[in-house]
Amino acid sequence: MTSAARLLETTFHSVYDYVTRAYRPLRHWIGALTLATFIAMIAAVSHIFPVSNWDMFAYTAAVLEPEIPDPVQLHDRSFAIVKENISPGEFLTLTQDRDYRIRQYEDPAAFSTMLGFYRLKLGYIETLRALSGGMDPVKAMRLVSIASAVAIGLLLLVWLAREKALMYGPVVAAMLVIGDFSGSAALLSPDLYASAFLLLAAFLYIERQDVGAALCLLIALSIRPDHLAFIGVFFVFALIYGPGRWVMTATFILAAVAYQFILKDESHPGWWIHLWFTHVEYVPTLEGFHPPFSPLIYLQMLVRSTVRSMVGQNWLAALLALVIFYAKVVEPPRMAERSRILLYAVFTSICAKYLVFPHFETRFYFPYLMIMGMILLIAWHRQQEKTAVTSA
Repeated sequence: MTSAARLLETTFHSVYDYVTRAYRPLRHWIGALTLATFIAMIAAVSHIFPVSNWDMFAYTAAVLEPEIPDPVQLHDRSFAIVKENISPGEFLTLTQDRDYRIRQYEDPAAFSTMLGFYRLKLGYIETLRALSGGMDPVKAMRLVSIASAVAIGLLLLVWLAREKALMYGPVVAAMLVIGDFSGSAALLSPDLYASAFLLLAAFLYIERQDVGAALCLLIALSIRPDHLAFIGVFFVFALIYGPGRWVMTATFILAAVAYQFILKDESHPGWWIHLWFTHVEYVPTLEGFHPPFSPLIYLQMLVRSTVRSMVGQNWLAALLALVIFYAKVVEPPRMAERSRILLYAVFTSICAKYLVFPHFETRFYFPYLMIMGMILLIAWHRQQEKTAVTSA
């Protein structure tokens, strides 16, 4: 090695040692600031550059239904409100770029048949109605999305602080990027709103606050009823292992009853039609639409959704990475019992939800991936601390 190379290597190690010594006492502050800055940036971008999607029309109509019972007036008012909140180009795209959207724009009767997909998100709709006293439903949707993003960020900061792991703020920010957090924050949908309560439920369960966790699970169910799958799986694991057994049993019973109440509205098209509409075709109207169940078509949906998950989405790769991390790095016997139970329940529920309704978009799995990621990150952090203490 030449003298110049030795000098360069010595300089590099000296700078690295200096940066390491300077970083160590500040690592928690730097980690917290990084994550907080990322959350603030996502909230700001979502506010300045909001995303427009067709569901805005349907959710606006669902909010206004009690005030405007006439389908034609409801249709016209809903489209008018959305038009006031987006650019002319966006409105043209959402109403004219394909046959389905043209039909919904021109035919109030066809539009009204679609509202059954949206009415069942009772918690989301009621929140929007409460906010609509001071703003229109579209602005209320944007407020809910941004507030949900901020709430999730604050919860993650509290979670890390509780475990004295704020230095991993950049890691959590990376997890949020992989989980399409920014896309969910900008999108006007109930997904991130429900995610905030699911993440809070997970944190409270780990903190032995079972009643609070149960309430959060029931609120998440009211926002997105398909989270019943997670509540059911979670109840089974709690029943088998013990912690929170009776509270989670009561939660599942209440959730099952509430789910039946939510679906009692005959306007909801049902599981198979919802699957067909999502994976086969956007039919212009659900009036008289009753496709027969086909196992072959269902298998085609699973295959198509799996391919789309691998090609254009992150959730399947993220799930595989978390499983590998768990198998290779984390030592299950050293994990806290509640964290282990929750981890198993979340993973199983992802598989169960996918078999029942194969969504391919990452946003549908965001809360579950974040719960798994936080549990494994904290478990690894605790192992590292214990190893360091033992070595010392």
